[in-house]
Amino acid sequence: MTRTRPNPSASPSAPASSPPGAAAVRLPLRALLALLALVLVVVSAARDLAAQRLPEAVVAVVDYQRLLSESKAAQSIRAQIEARRKRYQEEISAKEQELLEQDRELSRQRALLSPEAFQQRRRAFEEEAARVQRLVQQRRRELDTASAQAYAVVRDAILEIIGGMAESRGFNLVLPSSTVLLFSPKLDLTEEVLEELNRRLPEVKVPPPGN
Repeated sequence: MTRTRPNPSASPSAPASSPPGAAAVRLPLRALLALLALVLVVVSAARDLAAQRLPEAVVAVVDYQRLLSESKAAQSIRAQIEARRKRYQEEISAKEQELLEQDRELSRQRALLSPEAFQQRRRAFEEEAARVQRLVQQRRRELDTASAQAYAVVRDAILEIIGGMAESRGFNLVLPSSTVLLFSPKLDLTEEVLEELNRRLPEVKVPPPGN
């Protein structure tokens, strides 16, 4: 009988080969703890987000530009600003006429004056012209500032009226109609706000210069 002799090169302690995919992936303990902490953070954030649901939007719209155009307060502001602009323009026109006459007189005297005297008067004329130009800029700034301050009073009144309507009717979002492509007329508060604004604020006094 033929006996099979053991292969001396084979090691009795060598493990049998594992099938593909059977080997377990082992993470270091520190990495495993970090992964577990990340999972807990994500789960906690998702739970908080679910608990803090935003309320449903209850929307209304307002034509803000119409309020600034048709309200009695805004019309009173425009009338006062226009009257003040007219007074400023008359003041500036008078000074410009004086400069024009000075320039003509200086041209007539040029042949009669020495070069030094003419240059001296010319510099004085240019300084006066610069003062008039600064006055023009100052008057323009005064008009802009006064107009902005007066319209701020109207804006605050509009916001107060809309805030009261929102509180009493449950609106939590009021949009300017100019930014909305399509909306139901039932959502438009403009007419009601305009009526209440005219009742509360029929006129706004434009502040004087320097305020």
